[in-house]
This record gives sequence, C-alpha cells and structure tokens, in this order.
Amino acid sequence: MEAGAPGQVGDAVVGSRVSSRDHRIVPDEPVIRLSGVGKRRAQALAKLGVQTVGDLIELWPRRHLNRCQITPVGELALGQECLVVGRIQQAIFKRTPSRREVLRVVVDDGSGRLAVTFFHARWLTPKLPVGQRVAVSGPVERYGGWLSMSHPDLELLDADQSPRLGLIPVYPLVAGISQRWLSDLMYRVLPELIPDVSDPLPEWLRSEHGLRDRPCALLHEHFPSDEAELEDARRRLAFDEFLRIGLAVHWMSEPQRSSPSVRVMPDGPLSRKFLARLPFALTRGQQAAWEEISADLVSARPMARLLQGDVGSGKTIVAALTLLAAVDGGRQAAFMAPTELLAEQHYQVLAPLLEPLGVRLHLLTGRTPGRRPALEAMRGHRLHVVVGTQALVSEQVQFADLGVVVVDEQHRFGVRQRAGLSDKGNGPHVLVMTATPIPRTMALTVFGDLEISRIEGMPPGRSPVTTMQLRKAERRLAYQAVADAVRSGRQAYVVCSLIHQNSDLGLKGAVELAEGMRAAASWKVGLLHGQLPAEEKNGVMQAFRDHRLDVLVTTNIIEVGVDVPNATVMVVENAERFGIAQLHQLRGRVGRGEHPAVCFLLANDETDEAEQRLAALVEHHDGLDLAERDLALRGPGEVLGLRQHGLRGFRLARPLGDLALLEEARAAAREVLARDPGLVWPEHAALKAWMLTAIEEQTAQRILT
Repeated sequence: MEAGAPGQVGDAVVGSRVSSRDHRIVPDEPVIRLSGVGKRRAQALAKLGVQTVGDLIELWPRRHLNRCQITPVGELALGQECLVVGRIQQAIFKRTPSRREVLRVVVDDGSGRLAVTFFHARWLTPKLPVGQRVAVSGPVERYGGWLSMSHPDLELLDADQSPRLGLIPVYPLVAGISQRWLSDLMYRVLPELIPDVSDPLPEWLRSEHGLRDRPCALLHEHFPSDEAELEDARRRLAFDEFLRIGLAVHWMSEPQRSSPSVRVMPDGPLSRKFLARLPFALTRGQQAAWEEISADLVSARPMARLLQGDVGSGKTIVAALTLLAAVDGGRQAAFMAPTELLAEQHYQVLAPLLEPLGVRLHLLTGRTPGRRPALEAMRGHRLHVVVGTQALVSEQVQFADLGVVVVDEQHRFGVRQRAGLSDKGNGPHVLVMTATPIPRTMALTVFGDLEISRIEGMPPGRSPVTTMQLRKAERRLAYQAVADAVRSGRQAYVVCSLIHQNSDLGLKGAVELAEGMRAAASWKVGLLHGQLPAEEKNGVMQAFRDHRLDVLVTTNIIEVGVDVPNATVMVVENAERFGIAQLHQLRGRVGRGEHPAVCFLLANDETDEAEQRLAALVEHHDGLDLAERDLALRGPGEVLGLRQHGLRGFRLARPLGDLALLEEARAAAREVLARDPGLVWPEHAALKAWMLTAIEEQTAQRILT
C-alpha cells in the first residue's frame, strides 16, 4: 500500500458522508467558505492546487479502488484482491530485532479470521481498538498458516455503517488532509457542483467524435459505476486536454501564417552552386527533408515546418539551402540560436559555405560590438543573412525584406519567441530545427501548428558512440581512455554538472577538476562554463577546435552545436544528475569524425529512475528511441515542456497510450479553426474562452493585445 499523509493508512481511509449541508455552492468562491474547511485545511488544499470550490472538480483521483462486493473470509482466494468487513479481535504492535515496526491485527467476520499487517504505523494503534468495525481490501496472501493482507487499504466503520462499494476514488494528499476527510468533501460537493458546469464543445463537434457531455464525464471520472464508465469519462476529458492545447497552439501561430507567403526560390542559382561545391552528396534523409521544405517554400501560405534530425545528421546543410532560397528570391534570412556559443558555432560553419557564393552574413548577439552599422545594413538590405541569438527579436532589429526564418534548438524557445522573429517580416517562411529527440506525441502537441520533417540516417562514415556506465571506483578506466586518446593525437571532453564542486554532496566542479588535471597531467587543459565572459568562452572554444587544447573541462554549455571532429572521448561526471536528452546531446559532441568514439557515464548513488536513464543511454543510440523512453520514465509534464510555450499541460491524457486520440483531437482543432478561424460564431464563444484558459495568463495577455 502506498504511503499517505500522517493520520491515515496509505491512500484509502474513508468514512461516512458529512450530513451537514452547505449554503448554495458557487464555483468561484474560496474553498474556505465550505463547511468543514477551516484555515488550516484551506492552506493544505492550496498545495494541491485547490483555491476555489470549482478547483475541486479537477482534483482528479490518482486511482480507484475496485471494491464491488464484500467477500467472507471463509471464501477468500489466494492472489485475488478482495474486500473484507469485520471486527478487530486483536491488535499487537511490536518492534522486530532489525528495528522494523510492525502492527499485526486480526479481523474476524464470523466466517473466519484474517491477519492484517501494517509496517511503521505505530500512530495507527489507538485507532484500532478491539471491537472496532473495519473494511480492509487488498491482495490475499498466506503467511504462517493464516490468510493475510499486507498494508491493505483500510476504512474505519461505525457500528451500523456499510462500506462504500464500487470504484472508490483515491485522491492525492498532503499533510493535514486525510483521505477520509477529502473523500467526504468530494462526495458532498461534487454531485451538487458538477451538473451546473457548461460544456465548451459545440454539439456538432461532440456528435462527430462520439463524445459524451462534459458534466457527465466529470462526475464519472470521480464516481464511476464500473471500469467501462470510468474509461469513457477519461477518454472525453483527455480529448478535451488535447483539443484545448491543439487549439491554443494553432491560435498563437495563426497570425504569422495569415499573410500570403513571400516569394523565394528553393531551386535558384545560389542553391545549385552551393550543392555543386559540396564535397559530398546529400544523404537520402537530407534530400527527402529538402524536398518537403522546397514544396512549402513555393506554396501559397508561409512555411511552418519542424526539422528533426539526430546529432550529426546534417541539419545545417538543409538549413543553409533554406537560407539561400530567400537570398535567391531577393529576400533576407535570419538564423536564431538559443546561446551565444551556438550562434557563434553556426556562423563559423555557415560563413565559409555561403560567403564564397557572394552571400553577405553577419553575427548579431547581445554582446556584438559595433551594432549600429550592422543594424543599418540590415535595414538597407546590404546584409543577406543574419545569424544571432534572441537579440534578433529586439525592437532595434529591423529587416528590409525578411523572407526566411530558421530557429535552431526550437525546444529552448517558446511559441511567442519564434513568432517575435517572424513578426519582423510580412509572412516569412519559418523552419525550426532540433537535434533534441522529440517524441511524436510532443511534436503533435507543442508543435501542433508545424508540419514535421525528419532526417533519417546519418552521413557516411559516422558510427554509433560506444557508451559505458561506470561507478566511482572505476573512474580511472575513463581517465585512462582520455590519456590514451591524447597520446594518439585525439581530444576529449570532461563534463561536470556544476561550475564549482559541492563537497557535501560529493559533486565535482569544472573549475576544481580542470585545476587538478593541469597539476597532475601534461595535458593542455581548457575550462569552459556559462559564467565566463563571451570573448573568453569563444577563445577557449576556438583553441579546442584548433587543437591547442587536449582536454576541455566544461559544463553542459557544450550540449548542442559544438563540432570538433577530433574529439573522441567524453567523460560525464555525476551523470545521474543529467536527463536523457541532455546526455544524448552531450554524447553527440564526440564521434563526429572518422575515429571511433566512447562516452563514459560516471554515476554515484543513483536512484532507480537515474539507473534506468543511464541504462537507456547505454542500450540505445537512436535519439527518438531515447525520447520515447524518457517520456515513459518521466511522464508528459516534464518532458513536453509545455510551460516553455506558455501552455498548461496534461492532467488525464496519457500521451504514450493516447496517440490515436491525440491525432483525432489535433485534426478536430484544425477542423474547428478551418470552419471558424476567429472563433467568432456564437456557438464557439464558450470554446474560445475555454481554449484561452490553456494559455498562461501572461502569454494570453500578449496575444489579446
């Protein structure tokens, strides 16, 4: 049984309904106005997200207990989950030699006796006197010749009280709130509150998709009569979550796509010269992605496409072709990256590719010196392509004729940041790229306004990086590999989670580790982290590229975009502190040349979840496989990053299990906006207001103004 708050056993100590009546329940009034909810309980409910009476509706049960019938002890079957009602015959608390606290209770229902065991529950002893009627439910076991239950769900009953039967909701708890009290409150309030809830979906939409009305679904999500009714309710409410976010994403992006597309040339002379000068042919994956992008660039509406590609798959070449399409068409192009280091990296890659073709490029970040001449050149169309950071969104930046926007590592920007750059032009084409693996669920949700392309495969000569997980005692193996690499003319990265070490937690810092290496080895060691001045960061990175440094000790600032083909070894200290996506991106910094590469993950005292993350990195090399694994481990709330996009996330929808429902809701969102782009029809007024509640208040205010 799962642990609950102090004062109840696990999740399911429930009791009699409160008989007193409240005044008429009003959804918007503070929850403290309900009888039985004082200041202390109101503060506890606030920790569960319940501020108003109406918030109780979406305090969803974490699960339901299946207690459909009472089974006499004499008819219990081993291995089955059963409900038993009886009186306590004996309750003994003791501490074992291993200092484990055990409360053993014997329940007698007249047909037999059941042994019930609770661990570390001394506080429960006074609540279970001999003669107390109880209902216990859980799997039936046999222990020491007795039929038994270990840590069952428990309900204390009055002398003449019957237990609740059916599917019993189990709610999340915090200290100060018991399951019994909260269940009483919900049984008392929700049946009166929910019938007055309006349904935001128009009747035609519910009919087309076979959806029951929302008030009925809400009531059955809390109090279903059977499993089928519960799943039917959850399907409607999950559809609502998908639909609302789908509508919000399209709504936020639509202003950028409402203008006719600007004219660009995806097959112009510059593009042809560029391809002819490349020392290699496009891979099949690159060619397929470019064909999809080219079709968008000549369509009647501005392109809005997400380009996915694993680390090293060749997205930059496809991006360069997209930029050249704007220049060939007489327009300008902007390339935005999330960090100065990544913007600098892209500029250094693009400049030698494009400048020989006569394309004028410029790098613009928040620290770029002499900005005024560059800004004037942009306004005067004397610059063709500008590579920069979020500084490109600032008011001072103006383009003469912006035709194409490319945004790299899209997951680090929100919808509105992307739109802010698009607003610099009159309906420019937008390509957003990421090497961060994105599950299909996330792509269809957060990027639901975008068409999706994926570069399959890797350029010739690339091979998967060997990944090894090592314990603290095995660190010498990793650093021996660093020494061997340096001796053979290769380079290595050492990545730390912190800039400075934390001795109390046993966490290594980049500064101290770099100092130690310089003192103990003959390697030329560089140090890179986010607190260094931009000029120093760029200097260190350039020295590593030029092989004036053997080892680069760094934080995860090198997570994306850094390309040093001679680096073949990576050591990640305290790897348990990094997520799957971060580790996959970091690993992608090695193995970018012709030499075999290895990544060592050094981990100490990791949790079960961290152990699974690291094991996934060792087992899987495909980014999309890892993304799906990450989603399964952490759930959609963290992985989808909806808050970064100004969106509230999922509560009942299960992105991994509800993919078909997600696609159905996404199609429904597009259908609604195709019929009524501004949601101005009277029957869509409630739908529009409800949709805007999916958008964080600050983001919604920017949209409405």
